[in-house]
Amino acid sequence: MEEEDTSEENRMSFLDHLTELRKRLLWCVVAIFVLFIPAYAYSSVVFDFLMRPIIENLPEGSSLIFTMPAEGFMTYLKVSFFAALFGSVPFILYQVWKFVAPGLYKHEKLIVIPFISFGTIFFLFGGAFCYYIAAPKAFQFLLNEYSSEYVKAFPSIKEALSFFMGLLLGFGLIFEFPLVVFVLARLGLVTSGWLRRQWKYAILISAVAAAALTPTTDAVSMMFMFVPIVVFYGLGILVAWLFGKERRQKAAEDIEDTDEPEGPGPKDGF
Repeated sequence: MEEEDTSEENRMSFLDHLTELRKRLLWCVVAIFVLFIPAYAYSSVVFDFLMRPIIENLPEGSSLIFTMPAEGFMTYLKVSFFAALFGSVPFILYQVWKFVAPGLYKHEKLIVIPFISFGTIFFLFGGAFCYYIAAPKAFQFLLNEYSSEYVKAFPSIKEALSFFMGLLLGFGLIFEFPLVVFVLARLGLVTSGWLRRQWKYAILISAVAAAALTPTTDAVSMMFMFVPIVVFYGLGILVAWLFGKERRQKAAEDIEDTDEPEGPGPKDGF
């Protein structure tokens, strides 16, 4: 029996899509708000954890400061929101999946669990890479290279936190690229050959994305963002080649050819 689970997308109007999008965004906001409350209770612990890569790379005699009366309070609110956002990643990915699922066939919907699981893992890996490797190197250069006996770095907690959160979110999104390519390749929307042919444009777009995702305009931070984007684009080509729809269809055709019965031939013997 031919598969008849045609997509609901064909029966949904543009306004229906907007309504569904608003619904999914609302659920994401609710999830962030629910996690925001316990996150604020531990905001001081989260703040100390987030500021550690900066504090450990401050020049001797430097420290973090705040210059406005409400800056400390607003910074802790921002920390709580950031922690809630990170904690909501699995639920947000699930809402993204629920938004696109009506346009998929039943066999395409089977990748929902890998999408949510690996999406969360890759996002956390991106944040960990930034926290333990990229950010300390960037702070060591930015805070120490231009400090001297007469020039000391006294970063504002507001600016330092915004800078670091931008890096963490940027790296988290970059590490999602192979997963996005995996989903698109499984759906047959991209192929490894198409990605290889677009590599020149990919380099240009990677540079623009690195500039957009980097909170500052210094070349060092941009390079820390640019290099992983290019590396993951190459990894995305490999993922598309390994798991692409065209490869699976070719494998299925090869199996069918192998299983075909042989036609009548000359009998053995004399």
